[in-house]
Amino acid sequence: MENVAMSVSVVLPTMNEAGNVKALCQKLCELRQSHSQVEEAIFVLNNTTDGTDLVLENISRNDQYRFVKTIRTKGARGSAIRKGVEAAQGDIVVVMDSDGQYDPRELPKVIRPIADQGYYITIGKNHGSANLLRRLISEGFKKLTKILLGVTWVQTGFKAGVRSVLLETIPQDISGLDIDVRWANNIITKGYGGKLSHDVEVTVYPRLHGRTKFHPIRLSLGLLYTTVSLFIERKTGREPPFPRILKEFTLYPRVTCWKKTLIGSIDKDR
Repeated sequence: MENVAMSVSVVLPTMNEAGNVKALCQKLCELRQSHSQVEEAIFVLNNTTDGTDLVLENISRNDQYRFVKTIRTKGARGSAIRKGVEAAQGDIVVVMDSDGQYDPRELPKVIRPIADQGYYITIGKNHGSANLLRRLISEGFKKLTKILLGVTWVQTGFKAGVRSVLLETIPQDISGLDIDVRWANNIITKGYGGKLSHDVEVTVYPRLHGRTKFHPIRLSLGLLYTTVSLFIERKTGREPPFPRILKEFTLYPRVTCWKKTLIGSIDKDR
C-alpha cells in the first residue's frame, strides 16, 4: 500500500454501535498516520437509536479525527452500504462493519490485490471468533453459494473495490441484510468474477460491546430464500417474489436502544 497513489475511503454501515465506534476511530486514526492514502472514514447511520451519532460528533470535533464523517440513511445495511459508496471520494472504497469485529489495521492487505495485482474487488476471507452455530451456518451457506452462484465468503463484513465497479455492482434498491449475497451475485453476472479476489484472510474478533442485531437462524432462512431465488432468476430470467412477512422477519435487524452503552460512551468522550 505504501507505493500506491490511489486514494482510499472507508465506509462503515452502522447501527447502534455507541460502545464500539470510539475504539474503531482510534484504530482508523493509527492506520491513517502510517497510510496517508486513507482520506476519509464515512460512518453511515441506519436506524440508529442509541446515540452513536453523538459519540461520533464528539470524536470528529478533535482535529486529529477530522477525517471521520457521518451521514444517515433510513434504510438498513443495504441502504447504508450503497449511500456510503456513493458519498465516498476515494479511488478505492473499503466497506467494513463497525461493530469492532474487524480490525482496520488489516485494511492494507485487503486493498493490496486491487492496488498491486489488478483486481477490481476483494472479499475478505473470515477466520477467527465465531460460535459453533454461526460457524456451522456459515460453512453450509458458503457451500450453497458456491454451488448456486459461483462465489464463496459472501457474508463477510470486510470488502474493498474500485469505486466505479462497486457502484455498478452494489444494488441500488436493496436495503436489508440480503445486500451481500445480491452484491456477490451481481459481481458474477456482470462479468467481474475473474477480477474478484477472495483469498485474503481477515480476522473476526469478539464484539467489545453490545449484541448482534440479527438472529442467525432467521437470517439464514432469509439468505437461503434469496440465494435460491437468484439461482432461479439465472435459469428462468425471473426472480420469485419474496413474501413481505418473511423478508421483514429474516432480513431486517432488530432495533434496540442500548442506554447503558450510550451513557458510558458519551461520558468518556466529554
